[in-house]
Amino acid sequence: MPRIERGHYEGEFEEVGSQAQTEAGSIQTKNMNVGWQMKQAGTNEWIDAQVPGTNFTTLLRAGKIEDPFYGENEDHLQWIEKEDWEYQMSFEISQEDLINDKIELVFEGLDTYADVYINEQLVLQTDNMFLKWHVTCKNHLVVGSNHIRIYFHSPLKKAEPSFNQSGLVFPAENDKTENHLSVFTRKAPYHYGWDWGPKFVTSGVWRPVSLRFINDLIIRNVQIHQESMINDKAAFTAAIVIESNMDQSCTLVARINDQKVGNLEVDLVEGINDCVLPFDITEPKLWWPAGMGKQHLYEVAFEAKGIKKTDVQTNRIGVRQFEVVNEPDEHGQSFYFKVNGRPFFAKGANYIPSDSFLDRMTPEKYKQIFEDAVAANMNMLRVWGGGVYEDDIFYDLADEYGIVIWQDFMFACTMYPWDDDFLENIEKEVVSNIRRLRNHACLGLWCGNNEVQMGWDNWGWDKTFNYSDKDQKRMYKGYEKLFHELLPKLVTEYDADRFYFPSSPISNWDSLEKFNYGDQHYWGVWHGEEPFENFKKFVPRFMSEFGFQSFPILDSVKRYVKAEDLSIESPTMNVHQKHPRGNQLIKEYMLRDYHEPKNFENFLYLSQVLQAQGMTVAFEAHRRNMPFCMGSLYWQLNDCWPVASWSSIDYYGRWKALHYAARHAFNNLLISFDQSESELQAYIISDFTADVEGSLEVIVMNFAGEKLYEERLNIRVKSNTSQVYFKEPMETLLEGKNKTDRVLKATFRQGNEVLSNTLYYFDSPKNLMLQKPEVTMQMIEKDAELQVTLNANTLAKNLYIRLDELEGNFSDNFFDLLPGESKVVTIPIPETFDITAHDLKILTVNDASLTS
Repeated sequence: MPRIERGHYEGEFEEVGSQAQTEAGSIQTKNMNVGWQMKQAGTNEWIDAQVPGTNFTTLLRAGKIEDPFYGENEDHLQWIEKEDWEYQMSFEISQEDLINDKIELVFEGLDTYADVYINEQLVLQTDNMFLKWHVTCKNHLVVGSNHIRIYFHSPLKKAEPSFNQSGLVFPAENDKTENHLSVFTRKAPYHYGWDWGPKFVTSGVWRPVSLRFINDLIIRNVQIHQESMINDKAAFTAAIVIESNMDQSCTLVARINDQKVGNLEVDLVEGINDCVLPFDITEPKLWWPAGMGKQHLYEVAFEAKGIKKTDVQTNRIGVRQFEVVNEPDEHGQSFYFKVNGRPFFAKGANYIPSDSFLDRMTPEKYKQIFEDAVAANMNMLRVWGGGVYEDDIFYDLADEYGIVIWQDFMFACTMYPWDDDFLENIEKEVVSNIRRLRNHACLGLWCGNNEVQMGWDNWGWDKTFNYSDKDQKRMYKGYEKLFHELLPKLVTEYDADRFYFPSSPISNWDSLEKFNYGDQHYWGVWHGEEPFENFKKFVPRFMSEFGFQSFPILDSVKRYVKAEDLSIESPTMNVHQKHPRGNQLIKEYMLRDYHEPKNFENFLYLSQVLQAQGMTVAFEAHRRNMPFCMGSLYWQLNDCWPVASWSSIDYYGRWKALHYAARHAFNNLLISFDQSESELQAYIISDFTADVEGSLEVIVMNFAGEKLYEERLNIRVKSNTSQVYFKEPMETLLEGKNKTDRVLKATFRQGNEVLSNTLYYFDSPKNLMLQKPEVTMQMIEKDAELQVTLNANTLAKNLYIRLDELEGNFSDNFFDLLPGESKVVTIPIPETFDITAHDLKILTVNDASLTS
């Protein structure tokens, strides 16, 4: 698409956001997010529009459409993506405003094909959702009232000429549009549908808008590079890009807490100037991932003082050395992370956008994501390549909480065009986002795409889409131009010390031998219908994707399904199950290990118990095999709408059983059992940075609480290792008795503190001799919390406490309650929330099935 000369994408020279906060100086900004209206093109009805926002959410707020997430409304709202939409707003400019040297109109994000007019003069045309745009607009403004109008073209209509020119249907099988038009548009791929997400192809002003008033000079970009850390001194260089309105001398200063740490005199020429300012941090406090140490951050203020004005930009950095080790070794090819010289096991999940309509995301919602991740003992999230480059606050919070970010570029599950215009657009997108994110302490690596190489090699696209040999050669050559030439070149140029690899996974899961090489996405469980036990067999060097579906719990389902549709196969539930075999697979796996559930609520509940059970097998297998395996990132952390999916947290923020299970499995000290035909072994896996001395207690009891075996060992657990500390013949542990009413409990204590405990069952849940439990509860309200003490007369398996209409998560849930033991669960209770003992409902595996 031709560019209007006065509009520029931000990546040409500028980094923005909270990593580059402009302070009072030569720049003043005016918020332009209020006073907007929107209408469907070709109509005369303007309605109030929220900016940031989308056409869908604007229509919803105005009462023009029903909730897109409720019932079957997704199907009824597909007309919106086929229409064009217009936004407008008016603003005042004073004579004083026009005295400024330069005025820029800044769009942090336009989705996607937009023509921007100022006072009916076309000043900008855009074609990339992932870019920030700025328009030099002083000459278009007048004293008094000014007008902005934005015409958004339908993304589907704009992509059709590119499709017609290419002559190819690209294999974007998750794209629900005719001819898979998403590949031609630089827009969030998940908007076009996925096997966990709806198809809402949005348009709109999706990120903030502002006016900038610039005088004398402006700091356009700062790249901070850690050169060395020797003798308690960290040496840095800051590559600072300054735009000056004249030839002038300038003083550059770097400050931390108002203390000068770097100083340089430079001569600026009119236009763009590249300056390098060295600075040091003495006796630095290091930044560590969560669970390894503190996340110390430094705010470094860079001051450029010209003849008339001073501009100041603040960046927040962490002092740390980060490595990705991906090299040949005795097993094949390693893949693991090191920080400050220490290898660490990556524990976490894949992150997708948290809403189909990104304007709904708030700072509070983003903060909750990281609180939930840290609460589950995670240290890494993978920002998956079918979503968006997240808002600045996402990476700020990752810095603060110590969550390492694996960052995909926004390409997933299909081949892409390779013409010059497309690659030019990609280059701008990549440069802009590298510059925006590269100073973050949390940023661990760049990955070119999600599963494109694996798809090309293994998914049969050539036959599905009838590609000729010539087409296949052209497509793969285009793939290499993008992911093996352009992207690594740009990473090397703009973020040289950061690891890049073209496609995740490095190898496919079709043979055991390939698990010795790099990262893996293992989908033998789920897609391949293989048993959960295969998670123990197929252990890779680094597992960057694996998963199993479950449904939201009943309280969540009731928010998007009518009472008469509360059935797994109802039309509404099917709209909210995007995997074509999802319900079938959940039921098939469920009946392998559980009796058939009694009713709809029990099916939802058991789906979560099943998901947690299967995924725990994987978590523990990965961690037991450390250091051969050094990462476990499951699919997926979150949802973009209410749906049956692989998530551990549903759309409404409720933790599923999986999230509670992940918290246990990702604990820094984990006891994990592995059983052969004749012997049971207890591994203790430690992510601690120092050895731990304590006692390991192993007890076998029946479901009534009678102890049948007991042993206590004093041991020293080595740091950052997985090792067997206990093993015993099965015959000794079971004494020849029925294994279906036995449970083993292992506890590791350091003094009086319990660092880890794990329960182990000798048979499938379906075969356990579970009795209907009598569970007693005692409740105490204190400081906006409800403390519930639970006791049971027999084993209560996967006890779930349900409290209708309560927002927030419990201190624990879906846990096994042993007889003779008390369990205290803390529940957050708002002051306005009235509760009695009758409001708490309990569900267990014991009574969720037809057979007890």
